[in-house]
Amino acid sequence: MKTITLILFLTLMTLSSHSQNITNTLGTGGTFSIKNGTNNYFTLSQSTGQVNILSGIINFGNYRVMYNNYSEGNTFLGINSGNLSTGSFNTAVGFMSLYKSETTNSGEYNTALGNQSLSSNTDGGYNTSVGYKSLYSNTSGSQNTALGYHSLILNTTGDSNAAVGYRSLYTNTSGSQNTALGHLSLYSNTTGYFNTAVGHHSLYSNSTGSQNTAVGYGSLYTNTGIYNTAVGYKSLFSNINGSYNTALGFSSLFNNTGYYNTALGYNSLYTNSTGEQNVAVGVASLYSNSTGWNNTALGYQSLYLNTGSQNTALGYQSIFNNTTGSNLTCIGYDAQPSFEASNEITLGNSSVTKLRCAVISITALSDMRDKKNITDLNLGLDFLMKLKPRMFNWDKREWYDDNISDGSKMKEQPTAGFIAQELDEVQTTENAEWLDLVLKNNPEKLEATPGNLLPVVVKAVQDLKKENDELKEKNDKLEERLLKFEQIQNLLVNEIEKMKSKDEELKQVKNGN
Repeated sequence: MKTITLILFLTLMTLSSHSQNITNTLGTGGTFSIKNGTNNYFTLSQSTGQVNILSGIINFGNYRVMYNNYSEGNTFLGINSGNLSTGSFNTAVGFMSLYKSETTNSGEYNTALGNQSLSSNTDGGYNTSVGYKSLYSNTSGSQNTALGYHSLILNTTGDSNAAVGYRSLYTNTSGSQNTALGHLSLYSNTTGYFNTAVGHHSLYSNSTGSQNTAVGYGSLYTNTGIYNTAVGYKSLFSNINGSYNTALGFSSLFNNTGYYNTALGYNSLYTNSTGEQNVAVGVASLYSNSTGWNNTALGYQSLYLNTGSQNTALGYQSIFNNTTGSNLTCIGYDAQPSFEASNEITLGNSSVTKLRCAVISITALSDMRDKKNITDLNLGLDFLMKLKPRMFNWDKREWYDDNISDGSKMKEQPTAGFIAQELDEVQTTENAEWLDLVLKNNPEKLEATPGNLLPVVVKAVQDLKKENDELKEKNDKLEERLLKFEQIQNLLVNEIEKMKSKDEELKQVKNGN
């Protein structure tokens, strides 16, 4: 027969004040049982070696180690796990998991795995808690999932939260329907709801802000605002109460506290603080913007240094250097406004040689109701005669590394136009700088506006027409006078001819003919 030694601490400690060894030898196929008159509490089978604890309880002093309540569907493993539990279909594994010391725990369908996980639960149900003190304070909150050390530790009544990671949703109390995935994600959330945080420290400081989405390390780290979406490492990192922002890209909208901004691209709108309603698409687009608003930048480093407002940049590094200018529109690769300008539109960079369109002119506002002090223009032909149309070849300084042209890159094809300095000299000497023929915002790069000469050209043509009409009138009068003189001359000739005829007749009479 096989010898089996069983050491039973629970029963024998009550029989003797000193330890004893008790050896029972079972016959082949025999069973060792402990029972009362009707119920088995403990059995040991010699043939299988299987031990059955039929009561479902092993206690060391006052500490429950294991409890299986098949009728209620509960499984508890651990000291004081499932203490005072009256609910059904619960599973608790770990010291004081699903523990309630003063009132009963009527919650159902809970799973607690970890030291003191779901320790305070009263009637919350359908919770899953894995990790040391995960969902520790939960009382009536239901349908929560906590996976990680101290995850959802302070949650009491919040529902439908999911926390995965060390101290994720740590401070949450009544906030509901939040999802936190990552180390310390949504750490400070208390009552905020419908938030999603994925990544180490994502939405870390958020407490009451709701309906935010943060994906990436430190995304929306400082946030307390609402309706923000941040995707990327430290995107919207410094945002506090700014709301309705969307940031997609590494450190996009990093310093933002403003509202209604959209940033797409690495470091886009990086410096933005209180600026609002900006749109930046492209790496480092609107990078330096802090308080500017209603700006739109599309392209790598477009509006890079901007702090102004209501600007539109479309193209690689378009409006790159603008700081305080506003209402600027630049379209095209490296398109730049004039120096420190506002209220301008620029098409293309200095390499553009042609503008093409289906129409030949630009329509401009010219309503009389919008104008005052309307008088006749006093500049005309005399002004135009002082201008100097030129023919030249382009040899731009910007084509050279040292910004000094030496003729080696001069264009072979000549062109016609004006020299800005010469235009400026004429408008200055004629007290006509108001014509704005030369843009001098940047003294190192003067620009001409010959189109502003159109009214002067029209006035000159009108002056010439008037002068021509006057000359024509004088000519007509001279022709009329000449005609009269011609008529008189003809009369005189006729009279002279008559006189000659009579004189001839008198001579003949006198000679007796």
